[in-house]
Amino acid sequence: MNDDLEVEYILANVKKKKKINSKGKEKRSVNQLVHVLNKRFSKLLSPNPDWGKFSRSVGSGNRWGQRVGLSKSNLQTYSGDLSCPENFKWVIESKAGYDNIDLCSAIDGGNAELDDWFKQVGKDAARSGRQPMVIWKKDYKPRVAFITADDFVWMLRHKPNPFEYRIEYRDWIGVSFDVLMDFPDKVFFDL
Repeated sequence: MNDDLEVEYILANVKKKKKINSKGKEKRSVNQLVHVLNKRFSKLLSPNPDWGKFSRSVGSGNRWGQRVGLSKSNLQTYSGDLSCPENFKWVIESKAGYDNIDLCSAIDGGNAELDDWFKQVGKDAARSGRQPMVIWKKDYKPRVAFITADDFVWMLRHKPNPFEYRIEYRDWIGVSFDVLMDFPDKVFFDL
């Protein structure tokens, strides 16, 4: 028998799968959304610079543990994932990824993650006096905007139903974000 056998450790050359940076993904998605919203409303915001623009809220989600008395303006500014212009009617919670959410399972008993999103944006809306909206960007898919059923009915007064498809989940309606952005400015801003 030959004792000169060489054993190669094959696992040393295996490349490890790169870990996904979910915080980075969320941040990139919010920054993209900010860009889209500023571009969409540029004709309205440019002549009104004192309203401000859309920007990413720094530290969103960690502010409400602090017991501070904020003015109404600050309550609106520090709600949701985006700081929105002064006259904007909505508080926006932005979600990116969450590719494991199965909408079929939501039909059979609900989905805890969706429920958490809606609870979170509902609290922000109550604090800020704005309407709640969740914008979800699933990987490689177009954005979906979730608004309450009541807000959906109100929006349809301003434009006949342009949504060929929509998702109804509990008291929320999911629609194409791109189609939603075709609604008139008065749906989004107090003018």
